[in-house]
Amino acid sequence: MEGGSSDIAATGEKASELEALQKEHEEKTLKIQELKIQIELTKNRLEKRKKEVNEENIGGFNTLSNKYNSLREEYNAMLAEKPKE
Repeated sequence: MEGGSSDIAATGEKASELEALQKEHEEKTLKIQELKIQIELTKNRLEKRKKEVNEENIGGFNTLSNKYNSLREEYNAMLAEKPKE
């Protein structure tokens, strides 16, 4: 009879161990899902920021180009007005 009760105790321990492992697995699975979501959100924020920076750079480039063109036109106009020697 003692052999039977030790089998039951061993089975109970294994069941407890299995439950603990299942719980740990579920917790890790949830953590993985949370991390995947955070990674995706971070990726989206980075892509949005990159787009904003590119738009800012393009805007700055356009502003500088317009300023250059304006100064060039002014310079050429002044050269045309200058009396030739």
